[in-house]
Amino acid sequence: MQGQPMQGMPMQGMQGMQPMQGMQRMQGMQGMQGGRIGSRDDVTDNRVDIVKAALQLRPDQMQYWPAVEEAIRARAEGRRQRIENMMSHMEEGQLDRNFVQVLQNRAENLSERGAELKKLADAWEPLYSTLDNAQKRRMRILGVLVLHRMREGLEARRDQMDEEGAGAMMGASTGEGGMGRE
Repeated sequence: MQGQPMQGMPMQGMQGMQPMQGMQRMQGMQGMQGGRIGSRDDVTDNRVDIVKAALQLRPDQMQYWPAVEEAIRARAEGRRQRIENMMSHMEEGQLDRNFVQVLQNRAENLSERGAELKKLADAWEPLYSTLDNAQKRRMRILGVLVLHRMREGLEARRDQMDEEGAGAMMGASTGEGGMGRE
């Protein structure tokens, strides 16, 4: 299957691409996070399309895809809401300086993220059990690329926060940074 074109790809420009080409396109998404290039919806659409393209789902597997896509989109929306909340607090100058409040906000955000991740795992479970070895291998490769991009994004965000002098209290209002970071 590795040499066959991707099937069932609705996204323009990806039809007929090889699995690795779709994954390379994901690498080109660096810098698109947070809506800096294209809209957030476009970024999420691209991510969904890349995962779907990498999997090359068979018709019998397509019944499981809508739940996975919905969970991916819900997780992206939750992240967007947390970031917007943090940014609005920063713009209003309402950064919490209370250590206990910082910890409580962090705990709340982690709980929300955990619930979103659980929903995603639950959505993936039925589909993953139907994947063949080639599909699972492509998922592992895609997973490595995603983790690599996430790490780079976190490092860039921390560097930017340090350069702006925001330090440990930058994300205190939402618990996205600051004291107690794990």
